Amino acid sequence: MKLTEKPRSLVAQQEVETISRAMLTWANTFPDKPVGTIDYENLHMRTGEETAMALSTIQGAYINKRYICGGYEAEYQFKIIYRIKPGNSNHDRLSADELLNRFGDWARSQKPELGEYIRAIRVEPTTQSSKFGEYPDGYEDYQILMKLTYEVNV
Repeated sequence: MKLTEKPRSLVAQQEVETISRAMLTWANTFPDKPVGTIDYENLHMRTGEETAMALSTIQGAYINKRYICGGYEAEYQFKIIYRIKPGNSNHDRLSADELLNRFGDWARSQKPELGEYIRAIRVEPTTQSSKFGEYPDGYEDYQILMKLTYEVNV
């Protein structure tokens, strides 16, 4: 943090929980998801499936700016993780990145419903998809980092 920057204030934990629930519901409306359900924070492999997806918060939510009327603008950082077992298939690896980048493009035009007194301003990717984990059993994790900007009591 630069000396001229003020530390960011975190929003209340209850608000983060409300946003997380709303974002999970929203993420599960992605029409191209290759899994039955996108889970929260856990890449649960269901019986017979070799893929899984999850939404995970990165660092909760914090206030960007406060308004004179008492409301504020906040930011919720999250990522979507996609776990696959590609074997030796570069096609499957590239397809995983393509899927997550499509999610990012879809998210730009889809505002989630966040609840009473909370309004989504925008959702946007902050990175392109990339591989971030490889496991001895052959599974690999890909992720796209995203952020939701929203307003409270405005």
